[in-house]
Amino acid sequence: DIKTATGRKGKALFHPLRLALTGAESGPELAALLPLIGHAKALARLTGPGA
Repeated sequence: DIKTATGRKGKALFHPLRLALTGAESGPELAALLPLIGHAKALARLTGPGA
């Protein structure tokens, strides 16, 4: 999992993820956002150009 692979947890883990997924530094919890973004789009944003 990401937490184990990066050695990060809490804000140090979720802040960069939020920024990569939404382009925003703050907002709703990722648990609420991920179903709205969708699995395929989230993966594309995390692995695509500029990731």
